[in-house]
Amino acid sequence: MNFRLENSKLIFRKLKISDYKEFKKLFYSCFKKKISYDFFKWRYFSDKFSFCYGVFDTTKLIANVGMKSMKLNNKKNERIFSRHSSMVLSKYRGRGIFSELLEEVKKIFLNDASIIVMWPNENNFASFGIVKKRIIKRKYYLYNTSNRKIKIKKTSNHNIDQLSKFKIFIQSNDNFFLKNFDYFKNRYLSYKNNEYLINKFELKKFTSFFILKKNKDKLGLNYVILDHFGSKYIKSKHLSQLINEMKVIFWSKQKIHKLNNRFINHINLSVGFIKKIDVLKKNTILVNKEFMLGDTDRFITIK
Repeated sequence: MNFRLENSKLIFRKLKISDYKEFKKLFYSCFKKKISYDFFKWRYFSDKFSFCYGVFDTTKLIANVGMKSMKLNNKKNERIFSRHSSMVLSKYRGRGIFSELLEEVKKIFLNDASIIVMWPNENNFASFGIVKKRIIKRKYYLYNTSNRKIKIKKTSNHNIDQLSKFKIFIQSNDNFFLKNFDYFKNRYLSYKNNEYLINKFELKKFTSFFILKKNKDKLGLNYVILDHFGSKYIKSKHLSQLINEMKVIFWSKQKIHKLNNRFINHINLSVGFIKKIDVLKKNTILVNKEFMLGDTDRFITIK
């Protein structure tokens, strides 16, 4: 059903920076979290490809989808999109408005895109009308740890401002998204850079780095493991060492049954192929490709 014909007050359009107040109100209504103007501007207006598209009932924003422009880590480095800030005001849910919103976004903006990465939440599993056989789903398990005090600390923390010092270690071999130096600079130095740090680990001739975010919750100060660069060969050893040294939050592809790890929640991921693709190619695109917690908005500071 076309809801604009049913209700002529509904307006579907791209958001402008001046729509921040309406975006802020809708975000708080849906997630009970405050979002800053700086975040809104940085996330969706820092490049010419990213955007928000919404539905207004007269002047009130009632639904929104945020599309963050990314590059695929392949030979062509083709532009794809990651869907964030998916929300509908509660009284308008169940009417098909959000599905129509996604269809319009796909029709107007995504003609040249082949892939949409989506992070479904408990209120929103809409998928741009992409048929199930063109969607690959993954589930990640989120844990926090209580650190065990060890005598020998083998990792070292560095200010995020030193990122350029470690530039030679940044390669995007195994990541799904293209993660070169520009990616890390724009992601972790352009907004709230005081909240991030670099954790370094060396073993023999190998060097590994995790991007950590300082996080305070009811359990006190801990660190969220958001991203990785450097040696993949010692990445798992680095993670094990870090878990032993600090209170951290991390995700895993498998469930973990250890006393030191407390399950928090699971995070859903859907990779949708807009254009028709054969099964073999669909499966090979994701083979040995890594996603990181920093690819989501889960722990981005929004206050």
